[in-house]
Amino acid sequence: MSYRTVELVWIPRSTAEWATFGASRQEAARLWNALVLRYHRIRRLGWKWPSKLRWERWAITPMRRYPWRLYRYHDVVYTNQDARIRNGRLILPHGTSGALRIRLPDAVTLPGRLMEVRLSYGVVRLICEMADEAQPQETVSGVDLGVNTLVAATDGHKVIPISGRAAKATIQYRNKQLARIQQLQSGKQKRSRRHKRLQRRKYQLLDRSKRRVRDLCHKATHQVAEAFPNATCYVGEPFNDAAQRTGRVQAQQVSTACTRKLIQQLDYKTVGAIIVDEAYSSQTCPVCGWRSKHRRIYTCPHCGATGPRDAIGAVNILSLGVHGEMLPGRSLPTQVKYLRPWQRLRGQPRRSSGGHPARCSA
Repeated sequence: MSYRTVELVWIPRSTAEWATFGASRQEAARLWNALVLRYHRIRRLGWKWPSKLRWERWAITPMRRYPWRLYRYHDVVYTNQDARIRNGRLILPHGTSGALRIRLPDAVTLPGRLMEVRLSYGVVRLICEMADEAQPQETVSGVDLGVNTLVAATDGHKVIPISGRAAKATIQYRNKQLARIQQLQSGKQKRSRRHKRLQRRKYQLLDRSKRRVRDLCHKATHQVAEAFPNATCYVGEPFNDAAQRTGRVQAQQVSTACTRKLIQQLDYKTVGAIIVDEAYSSQTCPVCGWRSKHRRIYTCPHCGATGPRDAIGAVNILSLGVHGEMLPGRSLPTQVKYLRPWQRLRGQPRRSSGGHPARCSA
């Protein structure tokens, strides 16, 4: 199931609507402020931390984060049991204060079942639930996941390797700063002012790096979905036996890679993601089947076929998904287009998102 939000621009017009609108948002703020005070009291007295169910019993709706700030007005959330649509009007009940009746424009059509309504100042958001539609398969692609190259995808005719150096640098910087903060915390008394300050800095670092990596993964998988629309993706199984036998630095890079996130995002952005065993996929020549180890550029010592190692792995993964084995006698894609998982800023050349002169040759 997926969800879609429809936004309506709305402001109360009559005095009665303004009174009901203000009273409801003040009541929502009162409830929020009560949770803020309860939260700080629990932390100050050192009581046992409440469970999620306990917090939901105290509040009307579940919270996405713990309350930390007092408000005079707060957004009001209605479930589909409270909000209802009658004769082209959205009715929001407020008990003894009355009800708000918002006229829906004729051009607005709800894409699915109404699940939730959020009443803000000037904006009304209607969250609807939509059934997932089955997408017809148009093509098949093989995807090789890595560290330096985040994603390498091919359909047998073209290859798009997407750089993963930005995600790798973000994770390395996070690990380095996290170790430094933890070293500073080891010399401070727990629950002291300096210890709490370092703890807040650590949480900010983790949140910032998490958002950065998530954004890079979304952009990379979006580029794969655009290059191969309505494709079934065969993805190599990450963290195989070969990855577990690597060195300490390589093992940390592989273990902190965002491969599972990429597989989940490919699964819902394309027709589907099927995991296959990728053992020796980057070491086997698709032309003659000769197996040998190489660095970033694969050059077969038997037949002379050459190309990026990630492209070789993606071609073999495609063969594994379609035929069940890495069959020799296949041709390498002639078009290799290197991409980066971020948008080009204004004033920068288009080289970052354009093609690369490298080619595969047999």
